[in-house]
Amino acid sequence: MKKNIINRISWFLLVAIIALNFLIIGKGTVCLASSNNLNNSFSLATIQIEDSVEEVLPGPGFLEKAANFIYIIYDYIRKAIIFLLERTIFRDNPKLADFYGDVASFLASLTAVYLLLLLIASAKKIIGVLLILGWVLFFVAIFLRG
Repeated sequence: MKKNIINRISWFLLVAIIALNFLIIGKGTVCLASSNNLNNSFSLATIQIEDSVEEVLPGPGFLEKAANFIYIIYDYIRKAIIFLLERTIFRDNPKLADFYGDVASFLASLTAVYLLLLLIASAKKIIGVLLILGWVLFFVAIFLRG
């Protein structure tokens, strides 16, 4: 019974020493305690952990870079429209230039998206025609060779 209590106390001390090392010293060193079953004496050994192991987070991916690039272009266009409106139409009230510049830049970006969709739709038709022509020529070549 007495030996069981001593083992529990020794394990508790072992866990407490390791926890104190993490709290006080940090992650750089770990103190290990080992128990000798013959005489229940503890020996402490400190092991140095390499600090060169660092968590490396990946940088922004392609989609994030593309989104940032598009946003930067949008912001420059918005600033240019606001500048032009402040210098020409809304000289007396620049706050209106900010409002109408935001609306104009939003409409300009929607127009750009619409034009891209038109180009994609027309490219879709062209690619469809090329695919049909390619398959027809493929089967004609098979029948002529066969």
